[in-house]
Amino acid sequence: MTRDEILEYPYSGTITRVVEDDDKDTIVTVYDGVMDEHQTTDSEGRLLQTASYIISIPLTKDDEEKWIVPRKGDEIELLRYGETLNFVVDNSEPSQLGGVSIYCTRKNW
Repeated sequence: MTRDEILEYPYSGTITRVVEDDDKDTIVTVYDGVMDEHQTTDSEGRLLQTASYIISIPLTKDDEEKWIVPRKGDEIELLRYGETLNFVVDNSEPSQLGGVSIYCTRKNW
């Protein structure tokens, strides 16, 4: 990437899901690839607050040819310039324009 290049998905990350089983729960990686993020909650002074974000990923299919659309409760780990951000998915919506908007809450600070 050059300095003047603007990427649609400048960051990378993973989306994981807990699959419940009778014996034990398994963590499955749903998506591993490029993403973008932006905060939708206005900052209010210097107080720590819960923040809402929109994470964007390209609309792609998994190995079984099923569309990858995150579900409520999935967890996202996003790497942004050496910093790791963690989120929990609240909702998601695929687009006919080839992307998925994932509405989520910041998990930890």
